[in-house]
Amino acid sequence: MAITVTREAVKRTAAVSSNAYDAQIDALIADLAPVIEYTLSSDALADSTVEPVLRRGATEIVAGEFLAQRLRAEGATEAFEAGGVHVGEAPQSHADLGDPYRLIERGWARLTPFLKPVYAQSNTRDRERQVSEQAISGW
Repeated sequence: MAITVTREAVKRTAAVSSNAYDAQIDALIADLAPVIEYTLSSDALADSTVEPVLRRGATEIVAGEFLAQRLRAEGATEAFEAGGVHVGEAPQSHADLGDPYRLIERGWARLTPFLKPVYAQSNTRDRERQVSEQAISGW
C-alpha cells in the first residue's frame, strides 16, 4: 500500500482555507510522501489496520514542513513601527524555524513504531548526546 496524503488533509491540519498555496502543498506531498513511505517497514505498509495512523503521521509531517516554509518566507518575521503603532512578528517567529508548530516532530513520533529498524534506532539528538557523553567521560 502506498501512503496517501491529500491536499485537503494538509490544509485542514495547517488551518489553511485559501487555495493560494495548493501548488506548494501539492509539491510538498510529491516530495515528502515517497521519502516517508521509504522509511516505513513493509509490514506496516501491508497492514491495512495501521493505514490511518501512517496517513495521519505523514500528513502532520507535510503540514509541518508547509508551515515551516511559510514562516521562513522573506518578510514573514519582520517588524516595524509607524506613528506609535507597532506591527511585529508572529508569536511563533521565535520558534524553531525547522518545525515551529512541532507538527513534523509529532508526525515522526506517530510513525516511530512502524519505521524500518535502521530508522528507528535513534535520532540525531541521541547520537549527539552519546558523542558528547563519550567525550566528557575521558576528561
